[in-house]
Amino acid sequence: MARPSDVHAKIDLLRAAEQAFVEHGLEKARVEDITAKAGRSKGSFYLHFQSKEDAFRQIVEGFLARLAAMVEYPVDLDADFETIITSWHEKDLELFEFFWQNRAVAQLLLHGGSSAQFRYMVDEFAERARTNCRMLVELGQARGYYRQDLDLDVTSLAIAGAYDRVVRELVAQPKKPDLSRWLETVQDLLLRGLAANPERARRRPRS
Repeated sequence: MARPSDVHAKIDLLRAAEQAFVEHGLEKARVEDITAKAGRSKGSFYLHFQSKEDAFRQIVEGFLARLAAMVEYPVDLDADFETIITSWHEKDLELFEFFWQNRAVAQLLLHGGSSAQFRYMVDEFAERARTNCRMLVELGQARGYYRQDLDLDVTSLAIAGAYDRVVRELVAQPKKPDLSRWLETVQDLLLRGLAANPERARRRPRS
């Protein structure tokens, strides 16, 4: 009869694996490093994972699943303009806080290295985020918020690329920056560039 899986052991091993991958990289990290940090046996490790690559894949999947839940949020474009902007800012702030709190894993994924074999998972997520962005810009055009001459594909690529670069800079910072101020700057640039009425889209100063 097979031994029942210990959920707590798996959590301990995943946390330890994340630390080992951050410290040594995927290629150089050993199963022994992971089990030593978790205080678990190699048998326990192989009860839950086929290999260290399997453990890394599960870490990435969990990371991206939490990101997806933040990115794919409903936006009520029938709400007044200020409400929409406030909601956008709050959701992006939540997203950037998540990246900051999980910056070690984000660096592993965004800066390649031995984890490059898993980059396809990041690319799939990025494409989902870009598609979601395209839909929102299209809805904004329909509501009269955004310019009608915008090429939706190019616009969504530009926005997604801008966020990608900002996130890369964020996770490389030695000290946590003012995330709210960063986002206000990014959103002001996007709003005034996309808006049908740039003056109406000007962000109000923080009180």
